[in-house]
Amino acid sequence: MACQSGCPTLNANDIDCITATVAASLDTSLPLFRKSSTVTHDSYGHTTTVYASIGNVLCNVIKPTETQLQLFSNIVGSQRALRLRVLEATDILEGDEVTYQGYQWLVHSIEDAASFTVTKHALIYVVI
Repeated sequence: MACQSGCPTLNANDIDCITATVAASLDTSLPLFRKSSTVTHDSYGHTTTVYASIGNVLCNVIKPTETQLQLFSNIVGSQRALRLRVLEATDILEGDEVTYQGYQWLVHSIEDAASFTVTKHALIYVVI
C-alpha cells in the first residue's frame, strides 16, 4: 500500500524492526530523577525539592547545533547544554534530572517525535 504521494507505508513489523534498530544504537544509560511530592525543609526552614530515582534512561548524548542553542538562549545562557535522543516511549519529562559526567542536568524541553521517526529529543543543561 502507498500513501497519496506514492511512497510506501510501513506496517507494524517494519516499525518494530526500525524501533529495534534505533534502540540498539542508544549507547548511553543515565540515571534519571523526578521531583518527589514529598515536602522537606533545609536547616533554615526553607522548602526544598527532593528528586527521587526512577531508573535509567537509554539515550544518545548529542551536542546541540548553534541554531538549537539560539532558540533557548534566554534559558540556557552561558551554561553547558546537550540533547538526549531517546525512544518515543521513554518516560522522560520536563523538569526531570539526569546525571552525566559528574553533573546534574535539568531536562528543559522535550521535542516529540515527528510522524516519521521513533525517537524524541530532550534539551538538558547543567544545574548550577
